[in-house]
Amino acid sequence: MSSSSTSSSSTSRRTSSDHSVLSNSSTVFSPTIVNPQTFKNHSRNVSKTFGNLTNAFIPHDQDSEHLELNEKGLENQDVLLPQYLPRSPSLEPFSSFTNLSTKLTHPHIGLRRRRLLSQVLAILGIIALLGWWVNTNGYMGNAEKFDIWGNDGKLMFLEKACITIGLIQLYRGLNNTYSYLDISEGGETKLPGIIIGSDGKDLLKETKLELSHAEKMAELANIKPQEWGLKLSIEHFLGGLRKFPENQPIKSALSILGTFADEIYLNGPTNKRDYFYQMREFSKEIFPKKISENLINGLINYIGHPDQSNFDEIKSEENSKKDSWDFNKHIWQTDKNSQKKGSKEISSWKDGKAFDEGWEWDLLTDFDADQYVTKRLAGSRLKEMWDNLPSGILRSDTLRYLLILLEGGIYTDTDTTLLKSPSEWGHDPKLFKGGDGWLTENQLERAKSGESIDDIIGKPSVIVGLEADVGDREDWFDWWPRPIQIVQWTISSAPNHPIALNALLRIYHSTVKAIEWSHSNALSVKVLKDQGRYDDARNLAKVNVLNEPKNGGPVGVMAWTGPGVWTDAVLSYLRVKYGLVWTDLKDLTTPMRIGDVVILPITGFSPGVGNFGAQMSNHPQAMVEHKFAGSWKEKDKSD
Repeated sequence: MSSSSTSSSSTSRRTSSDHSVLSNSSTVFSPTIVNPQTFKNHSRNVSKTFGNLTNAFIPHDQDSEHLELNEKGLENQDVLLPQYLPRSPSLEPFSSFTNLSTKLTHPHIGLRRRRLLSQVLAILGIIALLGWWVNTNGYMGNAEKFDIWGNDGKLMFLEKACITIGLIQLYRGLNNTYSYLDISEGGETKLPGIIIGSDGKDLLKETKLELSHAEKMAELANIKPQEWGLKLSIEHFLGGLRKFPENQPIKSALSILGTFADEIYLNGPTNKRDYFYQMREFSKEIFPKKISENLINGLINYIGHPDQSNFDEIKSEENSKKDSWDFNKHIWQTDKNSQKKGSKEISSWKDGKAFDEGWEWDLLTDFDADQYVTKRLAGSRLKEMWDNLPSGILRSDTLRYLLILLEGGIYTDTDTTLLKSPSEWGHDPKLFKGGDGWLTENQLERAKSGESIDDIIGKPSVIVGLEADVGDREDWFDWWPRPIQIVQWTISSAPNHPIALNALLRIYHSTVKAIEWSHSNALSVKVLKDQGRYDDARNLAKVNVLNEPKNGGPVGVMAWTGPGVWTDAVLSYLRVKYGLVWTDLKDLTTPMRIGDVVILPITGFSPGVGNFGAQMSNHPQAMVEHKFAGSWKEKDKSD
């Protein structure tokens, strides 16, 4: 740009500013001579006419003394130069004009302010160009499309300039450096203001595009409840069965843990007669006919028949028809596939001490398990339940109870190691209550004389081990389903025993409960959608049948088929037959014999766990070691 144009531009701005200030000033000026020479050329004919106007050109609020002060302070005052004054060629100066100063005070913008204003205008121009470029290239409107988002989900922005709440401000000096501000959910970092774009929208605020009516309808159509169980009939599964009974109210707690610890056990029938009828009913309605007959015969052998005169007695009979736990010397293991067949843990069962005692070994893969269930349970409602279980871990748990019930022997997980021969399990047990109440007088005398209990009432039909004995821990429920809990990774039983049958009955009723929940959940989702409560409907539809009850689910995996189920089945049998309660198993350090059942202390199947006084794996009471590999979790993820 040329100097002349620069001067012209400065002049126009100066004149405009001066006029504005003078018009608002409290000091009023009369018309002022702009060019004295021009005035002389035009005044020779009118000198007398304007002779009386001399005083009119002197400011009303200032005298000559003030004008002299203004002349002395020119360096600090804004001046009004003659060429900027209004021109009045018809006026002729008189002698009195020589005392009038041509340098009058006026408003002025300092050099430093002018420079700052220029810089601000330049920055505004740059930002406007940047906003135009961003908008042109389609980076506005959605934070996810904004070009300066980093790959790690954090906003990367240029720190040199930010627009914050309508103010322009420089941010952190002159470096074109980049900063990462964590705007992730729950983050505490705050931006220096509201970062806005060229369209005036908050760049950090997620922009939700307005959906069309068709899009809204499509979105609502996608709000669907979980589908499992919706095609299953509750009436079909429960046909011919009585509902599983609820716990009776508890008047006083059995331990320092309070009544909650007592109520956590699902007792089922509390007397032997109701127990028998429920189990017989379940056997007849749910299993194939041939298996059903064997199960009912086993029920009579272990529980007795209500028509018997001594049915309500709890005495153990000599020379009974009960089978021993090692009647079928077969070890069962299950896994997703056969890749672990050569592992050290499996070899301890397959080729070790159990093999030397004549135990056979078998591993069922997932494919083998389906084949086995189809062959043994075809056409039954239990097969329908198996086919519809929503998780691999549920099938894995169910299969172990099925194998023990129908075949007998030992079931053990693939991450367990056999430490001692099965024949050593449960040797030299102490008797529950010393035998009082469940042994006859003759049996008690023989036991007191030192005779083996196996010789008196026969070998046990079931051997299980304790997993947990929480003592007085108040946080026990955060870690274990039951305060006294029975191991389910290693169990042994004679075939057709009521304990394994009762475990399957509980799983069956939990499955029915889950089916009922799925229908109720689907209805609730529909009602919420009909009421226009779409967010609530969407959240409810996300709840899965495998969720824990505290998260909206019906049962939860652990309560559906896990150690809580097996524990309840064991204690239910011992309660209705021998009057045992869960606190009778506290502080167990040696095997305990209760009728036809032996319960090992925690060291038996859980050595080295570091809790509940468990000893190490080299202890004489240690029979099986569990490595807690969690293979069931991998199985569950693969579904």
